[in-house]
Formats: sequence, structure tokens, C-alpha cells
Amino acid sequence: MLILAGFYKAPVFDWALPFTKAGALLIAAGIGMIASGSLLARQTRASGPWAGRAFALGLTTNLISGLLAFLLLETTVRIIGKRNAEGIVVGSVAVRPTWTELTGRSRAVLAAVAPWGTWSASYFVYDRDLGWTVGPNRQSLDGLYFSSAEGIRSARPNVRMADENPRFRVALIGDSHAFSFEVRFEDSWGYHLQRLLGHDVQVLNFGVDGYGIDQAYLRYQREVRRWKPKVVVIGFSGHDLWRAMAVYPFVSFGWPGYLVKPRFAIEKEALKLLNTPLPTPDEILGVSRIQQLPFIEYDLGYETTDWHWRWEHSPLIFRFLTSAFPRWAIADPQASQEAATVLNSRLFRQLVKSIEESGSVPLVVLMSSGNALVPEALARANIPYLDMAECVSGIPAEHLRVPPHGNHYTGLANQAIARCTAPAVALALGKPKDTARRGSAGNPRKPQFSALSPRS
Repeated sequence: MLILAGFYKAPVFDWALPFTKAGALLIAAGIGMIASGSLLARQTRASGPWAGRAFALGLTTNLISGLLAFLLLETTVRIIGKRNAEGIVVGSVAVRPTWTELTGRSRAVLAAVAPWGTWSASYFVYDRDLGWTVGPNRQSLDGLYFSSAEGIRSARPNVRMADENPRFRVALIGDSHAFSFEVRFEDSWGYHLQRLLGHDVQVLNFGVDGYGIDQAYLRYQREVRRWKPKVVVIGFSGHDLWRAMAVYPFVSFGWPGYLVKPRFAIEKEALKLLNTPLPTPDEILGVSRIQQLPFIEYDLGYETTDWHWRWEHSPLIFRFLTSAFPRWAIADPQASQEAATVLNSRLFRQLVKSIEESGSVPLVVLMSSGNALVPEALARANIPYLDMAECVSGIPAEHLRVPPHGNHYTGLANQAIARCTAPAVALALGKPKDTARRGSAGNPRKPQFSALSPRS
């Protein structure tokens, strides 16, 4: 068992192995085997003419004991384990899925057979360039989300945003916080911002659930820029920086509806898009082994979740143990904190540059952090940003985020964020200072404007 544990925990299999913790475990296991073998040989010789029979009896007894112990443990975890929508859970341990289980769950979610929160396959659709996007003229199954003819979040279906002729346009781009996931349109950040800025401003919500900075940049290039918005507000959260390191979100983050996304890398000091065009859902779910997926070696979750040790038909006790006691971290330069900081810094810089070159004013807004890499990445890009932490700090915890998971802001929190961001947007539009206060009761908290220091 110690030998198996040593090989499982080993981060490398080269000359450096003896100097790792797994190598020490293997050395200890080897010494134990030599000692046990010596003791068994001595006892066998002491048995005289019955040596062969004694050896066979001892070996058989140990094998039977081991088999009975294995059967007892396997039976126990099967009795205790419970299967839910996300897989098998034994006690407090979520058993890591096999490739067949992982692809099976994605098939069920994409076919709308199995639920995944308020996500809807009838609203978010596969996109060959972006991975997924908001479909045009769509309505989610629960009636919570609608989209316009252009694929922009809207208050109702069958509307054309292009039919309006406002004095100014403001575009929101980014992730689920920009989209305002899990709340209706009238509780969204974009809706409240529209009300504060006035009737001569059209706020277009291009946010998409699950997006990283890379996807926001690509959607801006393909769809947002042609609208010629006066201001482009980039709403992002700390987790977005890790999303840029993924290729297959259903592998890295366990998101069954989002199979693939574009992945950038830095080659010769320049951004390079690796995997375009993206494979289709059928192509992804049709492979028999995860190792067959193109560019899987660039995915954040491939090595870090020990896919080399996930066997399709392994006993449940083995799957439970490898889930409860994962391998020690393996240094992966393609998915390290430094790699994430460098890549996202370059993506932010390129996004802001593209917005400015198009004649628009960029405004970067940190909606929710939880990632220490954010200040460093933006400092390296020399980009200031508005931090919404102070804006929502006065909201009671029970009214801050949507239950039960608490991943996204409530309508009350989105309203507070709109009050905090509206003055900066109005300033960029050249509107009077008091414009953002009209039609709003209460005084907004002043947002923290983070300077260009990585410690700010």
C-alpha cells in the first residue's frame, strides 16, 4: 500500500523523485518490504521440512485477509455513498467523476434533461469563436432571461436594440456579474444604471455568464465595437482570471453546460489564440478519453485534478481515497499563478487598448474579488479600476447574494453598484455631475478607486 501511495503522490518520475515527499515514502516502503521479506525468510527456514507449506499458508492467509478487508471497505463506501445531480458523494467527500460520468452529465444538461441552476440551454448557445454566448431572440425556460434580436440581454423578447437612436450608448461587457445572473432584468446592474443615466443613454448588456477576460475581449472585438458605444464598462470578478487559464470549463470547474472556450497563450511576448475554431459539442463529448481532446494540456483542470489516475471501472473505494487525498501539487508553468497574472495582465491591456483605439472610454469595475492576483495583474497592465467592495458593504448579508449558493448579487446589491458606477460613467459621457443621482433615493457609498500599486 505504501508503494502504491508513493507512486500516486509522486509529482515526477525522474532523478528528482528521491528528493520529494513521495520519494521518501517510496524509500520507506522499500525498506519495509526488505525487512518484511527478511523476517518471512527467517521464519520459513525455522520451519524446517514444513517450510514450503508454512510459506504458502502465511501468504494465503494474508491474501484472504486483504481481500476481505477490501470487500468490507468497498461495501461500506457503496452503502454510505449517495448519488446526486453532480455525482457521487461519500460523507463530505465529492467523488471525482470519470470521463463517462462527466460527459454524461453534460449531455443531460445540454439536452435540458437535467437542471443546472438557472442556466438554460435555450438561452446560452454554443459559439464557434467564443465557446458560448447569448442566443438572439431567446427566453430561458424559467422565464428569468430574455434577449434581443442582436443577442443582448433585454427586458422582453422580440425587441431590436438597434431601432433606438439614443444620444449615447454605454456597453457592459464581462461575466455573470455584468450580466446579473440569477435575477430578472429589472433587478440587473444594467437596468439600474440605465435609469440613473437618463433617457438619452442606452445601456447595452453584453455580459455573459461564465466568461473570462479573454472571452469578453473577443466578444468586444466581434460584436460590441460596431455599436460605437461612448463608454465600455468592463465588469469582472476575481475568478475570471482563472477562467482565462482553462480550455474546457466542464473539466476545470465542473460546469456541464460550458464545454469549451478560447485559450490564449503568450508566445514571443505577444498574445496568441491557440484553439480556433473551437470543436463542437459533439466532437468534444464523442471522444472516448479525455487525453484525446485538443489542447487539453493547456487546461487548468487537467493536471490539477489528477486525470491520469481516474480509471473508468476502478473500485469506488479507490475513487473515494483519491478524491479524499488528492496528489500533492504538481508545478505546471502553463497554469501557475505567475502565468495567470502575466496572461490576464496582457489581456486587460489589449482589451483597454482596443476600446480606446475605437474612440470609446474604458471603465474597469471589480464586481467581486476573492483572488489575490487581481491587483497585481491590473498593476502590471497599468490600469486603474473601481472596486465595488465598499459599495455593497452596507447591505445585510442575507440580502447581498442570491440564495442558496450565494454566487451572484441580488437586485438590491446591483442597484447599489449602479449608484456607485453611474457617476464615473456620467463623467465619461460629459453629463452633469448630478445626472447619476436623479431618480434615485439614498446616497451611494463612495467606491474605492484602486491606484496602480499591486498592494492597493
